[in-house]
Amino acid sequence: MKPISLIRSICHVSAFLLLLSFFQSCSKGGSNHTPPGNTSPVITSLNVTSGDYTTPILIKGTGFSATIADDKVFFNGVQATVTGASSTLIYTSVPLAAGTGNVTVTVNGSTATGPTFTYLITEVASLLAGNNGYGSANGAGTAASFSQGLGLATDAAGNIYVADQLNDLIRKITPAGLVTTLAGSGAPGSADGAGTAASFNKPADVATDAAGNVYVADSNNGLIRKITPAGQVSTVTVNASGNPVKYGNPAFVELDGSGNIFFADLAGSIIREISPAGVVTTPYNETATNVNIYGFVIDKMGNFFIVDDYNNQVDKLTAAGSFSVFAGNYNIIGGDLNGTGTAASFYKPFVIAMDKNGNLYVADTGNAELREITPAAVVTTFGGPGGDYIGPITQVDFFGVEGMTVDASGNVYFSVQNSILKISMQ
Repeated sequence: MKPISLIRSICHVSAFLLLLSFFQSCSKGGSNHTPPGNTSPVITSLNVTSGDYTTPILIKGTGFSATIADDKVFFNGVQATVTGASSTLIYTSVPLAAGTGNVTVTVNGSTATGPTFTYLITEVASLLAGNNGYGSANGAGTAASFSQGLGLATDAAGNIYVADQLNDLIRKITPAGLVTTLAGSGAPGSADGAGTAASFNKPADVATDAAGNVYVADSNNGLIRKITPAGQVSTVTVNASGNPVKYGNPAFVELDGSGNIFFADLAGSIIREISPAGVVTTPYNETATNVNIYGFVIDKMGNFFIVDDYNNQVDKLTAAGSFSVFAGNYNIIGGDLNGTGTAASFYKPFVIAMDKNGNLYVADTGNAELREITPAAVVTTFGGPGGDYIGPITQVDFFGVEGMTVDASGNVYFSVQNSILKISMQ
């Protein structure tokens, strides 16, 4: 996997190198410093006057400094990063959420005002919490750490919950990016209890209900667990003797609007259901066929949409039990076609999420893309492929996505490389 960074597309890098080579060739004795003297800066033109985040900008004028640190560039008052400069040229890019307004350049206290730049709002992936390294630290943003954060879920308040698998913890992230531990001791176990008195063993996924309870597919324990908003952990299904009922390898847990719990039992291609009364049934069993469940969601009508990694497709199971291919085509291996239903194709899809309008988002990991499927089964490429995990989603790499969820505002969250990323309009 590529590290999280602010490196953009190859064409941007090439432009950087070309301009920097020009700047260096203009300097004397290997020095990039050209004293601005008493000349005030003047902006004569921009190469473009509209664009979204990271759009490369070449500012032409006079009175600039070849020492990058001397040149301060602002778009509508938001400071941009200067990557190259001479006395007549400054190379920069549009900063995030700049908005529409004038471009200004300040050189050693003197400011020049340039033309209005129109900021184009677009979908941008930004870091919510975590970093490249493994760890279990709580804190804000990059001060927090995870160890293979897998499944994600969101509640009505916009909090994100993470099945932090290798840490055996369930973590909570506020909308501002503050990470805390909701439950778990950090050591493998199956104890019920409050907060850190409870324990899990490689939790794989989480889901929430309307009351803010969190449900956990506690994979290595073979259990479905429940965590109240106060952090009290219990085991959902027990037998007449009060002992936990174990399943093969539960994963990809979801709830419907009636409070029924569904989970994929990866001991086979099985989806099990636990009613609010604790009755366990099996609404879907394809153990005898080549269907590999790599995530599923449930719509408001009770229909299931199942990611079938083996067949490179998304299947639909209706509430009445009718099974069909919703999108994708198993005859096209390694495909990347947009289209409707079986005219579209995927390559190694993994995990799925749904927004409030019934649109599906699939991490098409073999293509390093995020695909969108409308309720009418129309498939388009929502984001990727790119070389980054941060930036405009056309530049984002969706290879290695491990979990995904969508909040009530339509923001998409995904976990990758021990970090939680957020896609929003910025």
